[in-house]
Amino acid sequence: MATESPRAGTARTRELLDHVGRLRVDADLMDGYARRLRAIAATLGTCPAAPGGSGAALARQAAVCTSAADRLRFAAEALLTHARGDGPAPVP
Repeated sequence: MATESPRAGTARTRELLDHVGRLRVDADLMDGYARRLRAIAATLGTCPAAPGGSGAALARQAAVCTSAADRLRFAAEALLTHARGDGPAPVP
């Protein structure tokens, strides 16, 4: 049976932890996009020249961004669990 050297395992763990960090950064970005979209939708809601339905469309896009952020955070936690060897990954 082949086994990984401790050094290779450490490098792999470090690589996984780097991915966890990037997933968390991406989740924060998606949350920021959702906030910006909601703010724009609110502004358009007070603008009589805004196309009809644009606020609702932006609100839907904000909800999708929030959902993506949640999924990215879940993926980060599952990967972190795997990297630590804490057992099975969490179930959504």
